[in-house]
Amino acid sequence: MEAAPDKDTASLRQDRLLSTLERLLELPATEVNATLNQAAQLVVEVLEADKVDIFFHEAADETLVALGTSDTPMGRREQAIGMNRLPLANAGSTVQVFLSGTSYLTGHADQDPEELVGIKVGLGVKSQIAAVFRVQSQHRGVLLATSATPEFFSEQDLRFLEAVARWIGIVIGRAELVERKRHEAVEQGRRLAAEELVTIMAHSLHNYLTPMRGRIELLEWRAKRQGREQDLHDILAANNTLHRLERVITDLLDVARLNQGTFSVTPQLMNLADLVQEVVLAFGSEDISIHTHVPAELLLSADRDRLRRALEHLLAIVIKYTPKQEQIRLEVHSEQRADGPWVILTVYNQESSIPPEVLEALSHPFGTYSPPTSLGLYLANRMAEAHAGTLTVKSAAGQGVQITLSLPVEEEDLSVRE
Repeated sequence: MEAAPDKDTASLRQDRLLSTLERLLELPATEVNATLNQAAQLVVEVLEADKVDIFFHEAADETLVALGTSDTPMGRREQAIGMNRLPLANAGSTVQVFLSGTSYLTGHADQDPEELVGIKVGLGVKSQIAAVFRVQSQHRGVLLATSATPEFFSEQDLRFLEAVARWIGIVIGRAELVERKRHEAVEQGRRLAAEELVTIMAHSLHNYLTPMRGRIELLEWRAKRQGREQDLHDILAANNTLHRLERVITDLLDVARLNQGTFSVTPQLMNLADLVQEVVLAFGSEDISIHTHVPAELLLSADRDRLRRALEHLLAIVIKYTPKQEQIRLEVHSEQRADGPWVILTVYNQESSIPPEVLEALSHPFGTYSPPTSLGLYLANRMAEAHAGTLTVKSAAGQGVQITLSLPVEEEDLSVRE
């Protein structure tokens, strides 16, 4: 006759736990902090606990921080004495749950020699249950319920807490996914706006170059007729500057063509060895030492102009981040792979490295912190892709930089003479 009330009480408690789970599922998942605070309050009420915490792991200082704590006397005292921050190095049961992922239940925390003094004495905790919550299988924090009464929580309470912990992991994971998508959308919009603005500017600048070149040619004709050697020297410098400006504008317009899907290559039989020597000769100076290891002749089918510009971009990048008098090497060779022959072109130095923000340009030309040289790296990569090839960059402080352009070639087009 006495067992009936116990069954009724257990059934009633189970109904309350299930009802609380239903209320948790109704909470909005958009405002994470507010939702978790409400969740902590619902859990503390249904369990009749003295405190419920949602501890998050802060990787920067390896600490568990209670960002969601129930508004109860013990919860307020926890914050007052600083027990809402638990360094992993200090151990304790909550830290152990986070590290191991194993749930925890005790009715006599005050008798546990491994428990923190601040928990046992500072808060007067006797009973505790705790469960880890995960996001994509990664431990992200601990859901903790405590009471000053011994033997207060049951196994059923722990199973309930584990279910809530799983829900917390889902809410956090969903919120982070939404935030990541929002950030990506903003970043993509910013890049598209930047690319559109740059394209408009490039077209406008291009319209001014033709009359400017005509004026310079007229000045050159007059200077030659009148024998003004100094003016001819200045005109040559102006022509070189104009030529570089034209190349920059062409690069910017190529970015637009790539984004619009109108970028194309025109392969034709060419001697890569001759092209390499031409480009290296143009870059040569007293301050720059470029050593080449190239076959006497290497015939392949590729777009000569695109390949030339890709090589110019790669050399310009390596030279920019190589101190004066440090040696730069450029090597070309062919190798047989499972899918056929490939031509490999490598530019490298021994010590200097490329900043990480420049390397980000492999995927997009106008990053938040990308310097101007990033545009060249982006175009070189896309030109490699247009030839069905690849561009890889290895760069580490003190270990040098190595940029490798790899191009697949047809067996019948390839001819190498060492």
